[in-house]
Amino acid sequence: MSFETYPDHVAALQRATESILAAQHYEALVLCSGAPQSRNRFDDQSWPLCPTPAFTHWCPLVEADAYIIVRPGRKPTLVRTVVDDFWETQAPPESEHFWDAFDVVTVGPGHAGDVLPGGKVAVITRDPGQAPPGDVNPAPMLAALDATRTKKSAYEIECLAEATRRAVRGHRRTEEKFRTTDASELEIHLAYLEASEQDDPTTPYKNIVALGQHSAVLHYVAYERKKVSGDTSLLVDAGAKCNGYGSDITRSYVRGTGASAKRFGDLLARMEQLQQEVVRRIRPGMPYEDLHDDSHRLLADVLRDLGIGKGSAAELIDRGITRALFPHGLGHSLGVMVHDVGMKLRPPRADNKFLRNTSVIEVGHVFTIEPGVYIIDALLAPLREDDRARLVDWKLVDELRPFGGIRIEDNVVVQERGVRNLTREAYSA
Repeated sequence: MSFETYPDHVAALQRATESILAAQHYEALVLCSGAPQSRNRFDDQSWPLCPTPAFTHWCPLVEADAYIIVRPGRKPTLVRTVVDDFWETQAPPESEHFWDAFDVVTVGPGHAGDVLPGGKVAVITRDPGQAPPGDVNPAPMLAALDATRTKKSAYEIECLAEATRRAVRGHRRTEEKFRTTDASELEIHLAYLEASEQDDPTTPYKNIVALGQHSAVLHYVAYERKKVSGDTSLLVDAGAKCNGYGSDITRSYVRGTGASAKRFGDLLARMEQLQQEVVRRIRPGMPYEDLHDDSHRLLADVLRDLGIGKGSAAELIDRGITRALFPHGLGHSLGVMVHDVGMKLRPPRADNKFLRNTSVIEVGHVFTIEPGVYIIDALLAPLREDDRARLVDWKLVDELRPFGGIRIEDNVVVQERGVRNLTREAYSA
């Protein structure tokens, strides 16, 4: 891939950063890549480097002790610390498209300070204890830089689209593995990594691979080694990276010919329709929380139609039935962090306490749409014990419990009219 729009991306960041520096009375901004973090204070193993997100926003280089210097009216500088090390080496970048955007300076270990600017400098780093001189992670600067990440540039969308394509290759393989073998969760997880050409520590987040009742655990990552046969379900929530940008996709499946598997399949089919209807409703100027509320209204209709919920749709929502079955938020922003920043400037309503996006939707936003429905006993138990018990068909709930839950998640780009669904686009290719 050529990433031809990268120079425009950097130019826009330069303009935005110069305005921020002027408004906050700084002479320069230093973005630090950081250093690998120790896995355990009692041994010498480290996790692979995950650079400071503000650094990755400018440059996809994954190198320890690198720095980007941004100053008004000057080309940004990339400082690389080169170590002559026969124990380890750093992987080369996946693309060479970014070098010309910087004046590149190479220094030896411990000598970055020789070239970093003095004066009134803001320093952004994941490692405050190892930061160079300056104001380290000042809150107004962090907030201003977060705001530059809410609307994605053409380059960022290109990276997210490629990350989505890579992830879809993994998802296709996991579905095939599930439908044609009695594979364990670990085997399905490894099949995903192979097909998406990733190593486990470098995925954008830990893959969720859950069979059967495990899919009711929202962030299940235990990867049992036991093979599973017969009627069951699979939920895979997994992404991929491109130049530091991460996709986030979830798919749910069911197999089997029994009556319970068929009922779960009916619920899965309706949730697929629900998710696509929510995507169709996305409009610039619409509060994202309104979209989340719409998803609960649609879920109430699904529950009534399938006989899982009793009473009116309004009762199922107002009495907390839909939120016990769909407890998480509808989605979140995507970017150099899989839960990207700048989109939760105010808290959500109390009944939407887990919602990560409370922004007003704008052209250029990229976020997920991921409604779900789960049989989570800890959340359903209070309903059984009070007058809300009449609003649920507990026999159907008990029948669905072994299949766990459903989540369907797409990555979408907001456009003037509707959205570009990166996930469906990749599946259609």
